[in-house]
Amino acid sequence: MRILYLGDIVGEDTIEVLKRNLDAIKNEYKINVVCANCENVSKGKGLTYKHYKSLKSLGIQAMSMGNHTFSKSEIKDFIDDATICRPANLNTAYGKGVLYLNYNDKKIAIVNLLGRVFLNTPLDCPFKTMDQILPTIKADYILVDFHGEATSEKKAFFYDFAGKVTAVLGSHTHTQTADEQVYNGTAFITDMGMCGVYESILGDDKDSVINRFRSGVYEPLAVAKANEYIINGVVLDINKDVKITRVNKRLKME
Repeated sequence: MRILYLGDIVGEDTIEVLKRNLDAIKNEYKINVVCANCENVSKGKGLTYKHYKSLKSLGIQAMSMGNHTFSKSEIKDFIDDATICRPANLNTAYGKGVLYLNYNDKKIAIVNLLGRVFLNTPLDCPFKTMDQILPTIKADYILVDFHGEATSEKKAFFYDFAGKVTAVLGSHTHTQTADEQVYNGTAFITDMGMCGVYESILGDDKDSVINRFRSGVYEPLAVAKANEYIINGVVLDINKDVKITRVNKRLKME
């Protein structure tokens, strides 16, 4: 089985990029299942129903989220029945902390967790949350999208749960790291990267981000607009063993 897991999708224009290119990427890597982090799709924060349906129509079978899960309040109206996994250590009754997918005779469990380092959000401990969830999961493979700022926190989680889950895949920083590895049968990468505008700062308009740093004044940021995009993610090749391969594409939109 080969699973493509896309890093944070930033901005609704990126949906069109995926519409034009996702099938080719799937064919290149012989992909069976597609997952993606989708917490930054709708204007850079959150996910609307319209964009959820658009991503579903592209064949994205599972969507994980992060600290912007509820930035679009309408998600509360559909998240319970959607193929969306929200952070399991976020204190809410909305949505699922574990999402199950079936492929042939195999069951895949997707778990989404939020890191606590540098994130000013009231959260349960992701380590203890996983301790509680793990015995309840009935699946052949377990993929964890660990959405966090700190490399150390992500790597600590990986080593703690190596041998217990199939993969720990970092998200949130929007910058793909070159540290993919497999340890004790568990695949890991600190961050899968993002799908969004190449000439940007984490997918946002570079000038507005520069102005924020130079002025020290917090102002709303806009998603970047350009004709060149990057598609980041990883491919998990799961047979008797697991292998992890980075995906890093630069694509021009005419």
